[in-house]
Amino acid sequence: MIETFRVGRFAMRYGHFVPRLYNYCRSLGFERQHLLPSRAFCSDESQGYPVMLLAQHFGTFPFDHGRVGGKVAINRHGPFAHHGEHLVLIQASHVGYNPDDGRFGVYQRHRTEDCRFGDCCGKLCGVLRWYEDEYALACRQVQCGRLDGEPVLQIDNQYLDDSRSDGVFLSLDRMVETPLQPLNVLSTSKLFRASPAIRERLGEEFFRETPAPIGTALSPDLFQFRRALAEGPEGHDILEAVLAPVMPALVTSPHPALDAARFVTQAEFDRAYRSILREPAFAAKNVLFVSGLNIDVSPREGFRFPFTKFVPWAAYARLRDGRSFLLEQEQLAETLRRMPGENPDCLSFDATIEQMTAAPEIRIPIG
Repeated sequence: MIETFRVGRFAMRYGHFVPRLYNYCRSLGFERQHLLPSRAFCSDESQGYPVMLLAQHFGTFPFDHGRVGGKVAINRHGPFAHHGEHLVLIQASHVGYNPDDGRFGVYQRHRTEDCRFGDCCGKLCGVLRWYEDEYALACRQVQCGRLDGEPVLQIDNQYLDDSRSDGVFLSLDRMVETPLQPLNVLSTSKLFRASPAIRERLGEEFFRETPAPIGTALSPDLFQFRRALAEGPEGHDILEAVLAPVMPALVTSPHPALDAARFVTQAEFDRAYRSILREPAFAAKNVLFVSGLNIDVSPREGFRFPFTKFVPWAAYARLRDGRSFLLEQEQLAETLRRMPGENPDCLSFDATIEQMTAAPEIRIPIG
């Protein structure tokens, strides 16, 4: 599923995306004086620049639909609908990117003492870390070797204990010959005859006289995770619950943070789309829901904000005239690219702030 969300040629600068989105809303009949945007972004400060652009082009500060990690707070649909008539909700998970070394999941924090690179999205990376550590340990503790010239797997005893509450659980039936009969029992591990399937996959040369870790040859189909979800002030970690089914694919990915953000966006679009279908407060409104990925490109020296790019995933519209439709990634990207890149209604922050600063004082009568 994750790989169906393509990035490369679909990524566009936020300075190009937002005016095109505004013009698309206008093409659907949304009226500027009644048009209210909402964003479901993470709380990270790197998301400030996209919010500024939304305010500039839509002429009003966007409503906040976001929870940590780019989750949509669907219980805010009602208040959002109460605040406007023509509604556009933009959901985006986010991931950092360092263009100097091509790493995803990192972002330079210029406000720290040493301007260090940190996790981005910190929540997604934090959720991933336990699983990445458990996978790395399993890659070391499962070893390939030979016993009397025969290919074997030496497996640490913990991975043979199915009563554990958490950790990596191997698909032993795909790795060793069954029924499970150890060829040798050591103090902390056991040796098993490698299955024909694993021997064919890895090649006979992979099994050497001196045992060596299986490493990244421990592919997603050979294991799964088990873990009790963390309990916090708001209940179970909903982001970890979303990612849990695809964790084997994420920890073995070249870009785990990118793939985690892509998957959250995919899952959130599906979830929020269904909540919009059921929301009575949207019944008499024009509604456009757009979902995608924010890539926070760490700013170069001399720039205050990230070079954020938006990668569209999907959109859903439900209009007062009875029309409703879905746009998949290719359709959405093409639709946006066809829109004018200039917004004649674009707000001037300087003029607006000057006007408000120079306005007559309004006294609050209560002492």
